[in-house]
Amino acid sequence: MKRPLFFLAGLPLALWVAFTLPDVILSAKNPWDWRHALIPLFGTLALWWASAGLMLAARSPRLETFFGGLDRLYRLHKNIGIGAGVIVFTHWMLEWLPKNLAKAGFVVRPARAPRPPKGPEDVWIDLAKDVGEWAGYILLALVLIALLKRIPYRYFRWVHKLFPLVFIAGAFHGLMLMPASFWQQPLGWLTMCVAALGVVPAVLSLSGRIGARRQHVAHIESLSRHADGVLEVHCRPTGWPGHKAGQHVLANFGHTAEGAHPFTLANAWHPASGTLKLSIKGLGDYTRQLAERLAIGQAVKLEGPYGAFTFDADKAGSGEIWVAGGIGITPFLARLDELARQRESTGRPIDLFYATRAEHADSYPANLPALCEAAGVRLHRRYTDTQGPFDTRDILRHARAGSSVWFCGPEGWGLALEKAVASTTPPVRFERELFAFR
Repeated sequence: MKRPLFFLAGLPLALWVAFTLPDVILSAKNPWDWRHALIPLFGTLALWWASAGLMLAARSPRLETFFGGLDRLYRLHKNIGIGAGVIVFTHWMLEWLPKNLAKAGFVVRPARAPRPPKGPEDVWIDLAKDVGEWAGYILLALVLIALLKRIPYRYFRWVHKLFPLVFIAGAFHGLMLMPASFWQQPLGWLTMCVAALGVVPAVLSLSGRIGARRQHVAHIESLSRHADGVLEVHCRPTGWPGHKAGQHVLANFGHTAEGAHPFTLANAWHPASGTLKLSIKGLGDYTRQLAERLAIGQAVKLEGPYGAFTFDADKAGSGEIWVAGGIGITPFLARLDELARQRESTGRPIDLFYATRAEHADSYPANLPALCEAAGVRLHRRYTDTQGPFDTRDILRHARAGSSVWFCGPEGWGLALEKAVASTTPPVRFERELFAFR
């Protein structure tokens, strides 16, 4: 995950160091000269990072495969967005802070050399300056709003739609004000290409065409509400290409303010039945209200399938350990469904460790023991409020050389388990579903 970030920072910085830094070292006489050189550098870095973030937001199947699933792609998109905000803030501070400190008398600005006579005003340059200034303010505000999880998703979603416009404005600002020396070296032309690559998904986003080729209309056939707040939605899609156990979809139930939300598919794909099952836990305002807002026969727009949490045999090795918490059981339900229908052993021992609260012990999924028995999977059940959490050592005691651990559940538990697996001997492969998209 860190390599793309190093590349985004390293390549333009390396080009600047190779082609621009020597001249700066020879000509700079004071910190203000260095400031003058660093302002366009940070502006260029911001343009690279913002463009990369937009390309990831386009949900390209090739990029999803390359980064190992939409969840990882979106995690990288989030980190790039935060990085872009920090770089834009630094670019703005380099421009604004020293100048205003000098005006206030806190620092002394060196005397400037006489300027040549001022020519006619360049309307485009003046426009680029104004547009860039306001785009920077808006971008910083949008990043802060995106990071404040207390702001409901529906507001975050609408605010997020402004990013493509802000990027286009920022690209105009950056390219128009790029120093002439940049255009005489690879950095200028590469930056123009990178900006063009970002404009394409920006236009697709503004026109609502991102993911359009992977969208399918489905209709709800049945709804089941469980006592623990889990809603099962059975729907029948049209033209569904099939999916692997463990994948998820972006489901849009037609509520304009909310748009599409990611949900893991809780069943394997069987063309004979042609139905999909979404298991939705009421964790937020919207998901808690879905049971009252959905109806049998209602149309649902599904986009996908997405994800690489797919239990591929080449990753499984000599055994599998599944660890799930709460609604994190859904990808494993799909795999259990798949194994049960195959009616043949995988040849590898599989252990499922499932932790929930005891309040609604067998509410969802009610048939888990039977599913595990039919699939040949050993179930280890733990009720955290009465029995406490699983001991990581008990889980990893089932690991052997070539085993893999698959986790879907609370983030804190996943991080602790990942840390424990990293120090396991013999080495064990670890796969974790990064389901928090925001």
